[in-house]
Amino acid sequence: MEERAKEKLSEGGWYYASSNAGMSNTHLANRQAFYRHRLIPNQLIDTNNRSTRTTIFNHKVSAPIGFAPIGINKIYHATGEAAVAKVAKELNLPYCLSTAGSTSIEEVAAANGPSGTRFFQLYMPHDDELTVSLLTRAWENGFDALILTTDTWQLGWRHDDVASSNYAFYRGFGADLGLTDPVFRKRCVADGIDPDVDVVAASTKWIDSVWHGRAWSWEKIPWLMETWRGISGGRPFVIKGIQSVGDARKCVELGVDGIVVTSYKMKEDVVKHPPCIPWDLSSDYGAQTLSHLLKNTHEKARFDLDAELHGPQRC
Repeated sequence: MEERAKEKLSEGGWYYASSNAGMSNTHLANRQAFYRHRLIPNQLIDTNNRSTRTTIFNHKVSAPIGFAPIGINKIYHATGEAAVAKVAKELNLPYCLSTAGSTSIEEVAAANGPSGTRFFQLYMPHDDELTVSLLTRAWENGFDALILTTDTWQLGWRHDDVASSNYAFYRGFGADLGLTDPVFRKRCVADGIDPDVDVVAASTKWIDSVWHGRAWSWEKIPWLMETWRGISGGRPFVIKGIQSVGDARKCVELGVDGIVVTSYKMKEDVVKHPPCIPWDLSSDYGAQTLSHLLKNTHEKARFDLDAELHGPQRC
């Protein structure tokens, strides 16, 4: 499949999908960690009537997998995120739209349909009014869980992208969520940019707004949770980019509804991190598995998360 993808995609699309930052050490470490895990089947279990169906945040879905928030889909195909959202609905699997999407929130929602399960991934700008505008649009268009990415507030040094000048964002791709946002368009006008005429300048401003190179801290999380829950009526808030036991505990303490244990940042740095696994902290299965995951990826951690993760029920 990988070879077929390389044949079909443009050079830019292939590099964006396949390359990593630095020496790709994290990519190698992730593969090695994944291969060390083994599935041990239990025998003499009646599996004649079986199902992969499950629930996530009260949504009934066909399997415990989903479509991750991948940006600028139009570098792969002209139909962009809309086609992927449509397939997700047909398969009854959750779809997550990236802030770096190349299709507007409204178009993706229409493609995913009124009954599609869809979440919104946020690269949070240092502009609260713009953040609120994005969250409001997402909620009004049926994206009913918010996933904050914390590990990519600055693009990393990806050699293939640098060598080929593979920065579609600065060519007008991947800025559609901003170009269709009333607050961002107002910011463009204030800077003398007509987003309908100078798409490249507007896109550059959008990327500099979401990958701004300025880190956030835990102090901002209560504001974002309160804002999102106020807009959505209390729908789930998830943090993506968690890689340590300490941060997982912090999420539980703050009342975060779920985490994504991820090394997406392997495309941005060379630190060894565990593989990407999302869990809903509101479920017993999610709590038990997260505890197991953390114990196995941090072998010297000698405490048990079960009590904390089975604390007050999350909505």
